[in-house]
Amino acid sequence: MSATTAASAAATSKALAGKVELDKTREALLALGLEHGALALADLLSKAVKDELAPHRFLEELLQVELLHRDERRVKTSLKLSALPPGRTLSSFDWSFQPDIDRRRIETLATCSYVREHETVLLQGPPGVGKTPSPSRSACARSRAASRSASITSMT
Repeated sequence: MSATTAASAAATSKALAGKVELDKTREALLALGLEHGALALADLLSKAVKDELAPHRFLEELLQVELLHRDERRVKTSLKLSALPPGRTLSSFDWSFQPDIDRRRIETLATCSYVREHETVLLQGPPGVGKTPSPSRSACARSRAASRSASITSMT
């Protein structure tokens, strides 16, 4: 066997060993229920090598991929379970429908500061003044902005 052939065989063997090791890592991630991290592993590892990322930064990016997907799934599930009308947001709200609604107050509610401060919000008024459309639109904003530890309660 020539030196070139031997070097090529060694490189191929090393690449296969690396692939096998990556497969073991991917299998471990899947066993832990980190399927999105497992799917992103190869790309993130290539990026980490190219950018010379520290191991803890690589791990942080891998976990961030998983957390992002889980958060998206949580928001989708929350919106589905909330029975809110789809596609309605504060940006599409017709403020001329009820000019007495204080737009700044509703937009402030949409920031969810009351959730972080453990405060209660009560919307009251006669029928037909916009109590339902305002919270259903701001609920979409709340569900996206809510922290993982905060619980979202529906406003009725």
